[in-house]
Amino acid sequence: MCQYQHFIPRFILRRFQVGPVKSKAERQEEFRLTGVVPEYVHYYDVATGGLDIRPIGKVYGVPNFYQDVHNTEDINELEKKLADLESQAASIIMDLHHALPQGTFTLNRRSLELLRKFLFIMHYRNVSCSRNYFQVDHPDNAGARQWIECFMKAKGIQSPVETWLHVLRYYLDTSHSDIMRDAAELVEKYGEEGLRNIITKSHIPPELEFYPAFTYCGQADSYFFSIWEAAEGEDFILTHNSFGLWEGLAGGWPGLHRIFVVSPRIAVVLCSVLLHPEMKGYVQAGSLKSSLLDTNPAPATPIYASGKTAIHINDADFKSTRSLERYRSSDEGGNDRFVSKITKLSRPQTLELNSVVLINLKETGSLTFLSKKSMLRTARAFRSLPSNLPESDLLVPLIACLIAGTGTEAAHRPS
Repeated sequence: MCQYQHFIPRFILRRFQVGPVKSKAERQEEFRLTGVVPEYVHYYDVATGGLDIRPIGKVYGVPNFYQDVHNTEDINELEKKLADLESQAASIIMDLHHALPQGTFTLNRRSLELLRKFLFIMHYRNVSCSRNYFQVDHPDNAGARQWIECFMKAKGIQSPVETWLHVLRYYLDTSHSDIMRDAAELVEKYGEEGLRNIITKSHIPPELEFYPAFTYCGQADSYFFSIWEAAEGEDFILTHNSFGLWEGLAGGWPGLHRIFVVSPRIAVVLCSVLLHPEMKGYVQAGSLKSSLLDTNPAPATPIYASGKTAIHINDADFKSTRSLERYRSSDEGGNDRFVSKITKLSRPQTLELNSVVLINLKETGSLTFLSKKSMLRTARAFRSLPSNLPESDLLVPLIACLIAGTGTEAAHRPS
């Protein structure tokens, strides 16, 4: 049976919804009466240059995307596991929207870990990742080719997509704490610098079974969590690939920011630890290149359950990766809280973040937004800079459609 399976969850798409947002009960009642789910978004198809309104149930998904044909008991088991993760993440993101007026948002460690896991999987579940992540002859996988081949042989896997599904199952079935402990074993064995050298400068040895854990750990430990709110009257925009976008350079290496747009109001941005205020004295002047440096987000302030400082928590040896992960996974560590200051962007800063999203837009991609007027300002600002050519040419048909249609717009923002 063919099933349309989203790679951008419905709960995120609903925040870009055209018209009033209806409750689940109201949606179910209308579907019972009409056979139609009353949920629609603006959808710009880059390939055709067409802008229209499409049902949420028919965009940002692929038929049978997560189906595991080898799972004879439940071919859609992974889709159900993703739905469970999305449900928990949706609750956290709803609470985040409610916290916007206060300017701060507090999460306990387990909730923060779950949100980080959701963000990682949001990038991993991208359509291009499913095809290329474990493709043996892909140029980006040259160093991992031997590892991929041995891993597929050991697991009896026949294709890159099957490998991608196998690792997705690992991420979904394994808690954040256990993934980090798997990665800690590798760090303890090879050393963090040694492990990075193996991965970036040579070939990944076949015996690194927990290599996917180290990839996960890299995002968890190398970036601090921050929350950015769009300027009043402006919106963030959504594209087919706007989850986990890399932005900026540090000493020539990409990835100063990882951007995740979760609504027209909020983008969660993972910032390199090199941007931490305590690192300013250690970072060489001019080595950081980014169009978003003036945002200056602050890392979350930890409130430890024990009342002690981070250095002396539970007398853990913080030079030991395993000791640190043991503490984090403990009941005491789970009660730690983290207070994030919400960074309110100016209009130019909001337009700049949208520009990062647009510069990554593909000819075969798509774009969704809430307000036509805000989208028109964003598109015009992006087109105004010659440095954005030729990517900005992809927006010419969109601008024409928006100019023709903004006069009749009635903006409806989800609560």
